[in-house]
Amino acid sequence: MVFDSSAILAMLNDEPGADEAFRRLDEDSTLSVVNAGEILGKMVSRGADPATALASLKNICATWAPPSEEQARRVGELGVVKDLSLADRFCIALGEARGEPIVTADRYWRRVPISVPVEFIR
Repeated sequence: MVFDSSAILAMLNDEPGADEAFRRLDEDSTLSVVNAGEILGKMVSRGADPATALASLKNICATWAPPSEEQARRVGELGVVKDLSLADRFCIALGEARGEPIVTADRYWRRVPISVPVEFIR
């Protein structure tokens, strides 16, 4: 499964949906490096030490996937969808490229044309 930033942040911050996200997490779970950067940025902006934030994130999801040219093309296509951040678009592109379900807390994704299953944690 591919995890969106919102699902990882729910786990890190014990937010609603964290239990659902943890239930879906396994050793094959993957995170886009773009999402990892977004998560780390949010953690540090909230006062976390960068090294501690990195260790916490790696503890939850240790497999990070670099973006590809194919994913960049899909990210560009998704640029017309209102409310999708760059990290959202890279997450969707990664899930589609791998043919794997995506785990997110972002309910507005229900209106986004995504070719793989999306599992909502709340």
